Amino acid sequence: MSSKAFKTHEEFATITENVAQFPLASSSFQAMSWAADYPDLYKICELYQRYEILYPKQIKYVPLPALLQDGPQCGLVSLAMFINNTSKDKVKELLEIAKQRRYTYNGEMFSADNLCELTNDFTEYTASIYNGHLNTNYIKDFLLNGGYMLVPYDADKNHSPCLNNGHKAHWAAISGIIDTEENVYVLAKHGKSKNVAIWTLRNLAESNSQLNEFSPNRKCSDLKYYLPEGGIAGSHGLCNKAILIV
Repeated sequence: MSSKAFKTHEEFATITENVAQFPLASSSFQAMSWAADYPDLYKICELYQRYEILYPKQIKYVPLPALLQDGPQCGLVSLAMFINNTSKDKVKELLEIAKQRRYTYNGEMFSADNLCELTNDFTEYTASIYNGHLNTNYIKDFLLNGGYMLVPYDADKNHSPCLNNGHKAHWAAISGIIDTEENVYVLAKHGKSKNVAIWTLRNLAESNSQLNEFSPNRKCSDLKYYLPEGGIAGSHGLCNKAILIV
């Protein structure tokens, strides 16, 4: 998975000249010259005025392909982003295999262990389970050294991490990190948006650490969900768990 860069630095300079009539946009563009190799990231920073990451101390990022989920497939879609030449057909294939293995009924993946097994079986990478809080130097160094993660968290209305006791559990693929003077940010993709997301590692960690119970609303729905023994807070569930990928 390689990043799509501007063809030349001259091309980047030309685009800079085009926004010179807007002082704030122009100064931001100049400050973000480090983002020339990451047009998807640059677009989001400008669109949402993410000026807090204008001057990173360190950055590591590999863009992932965009895949949108069809139903409760966020874990499988996030996993599929790490498969070479991925597509929606790959997601369908993963869904059928997960059903055969009795990991899921509709695409839901409430067991980090099961999603980790699928990652090892269907990507060129090696995956392992991480247990514990994510906001640590270990995770920071892991990402700066080129590691990836699959992380469950509670998704807010805008799909950013929130605290909802596990009722809005969602999966995201983490393929980058930005370290600044003030904060550490992770760069994520998930099945409900084509854009790269920028979250603080702290907020993602806090959301991941409170995935305590399956949503009561989902219990009352017509869909049947597979839950691991002990529920999502159990030893085979989601709470305080992530999948490390190298």
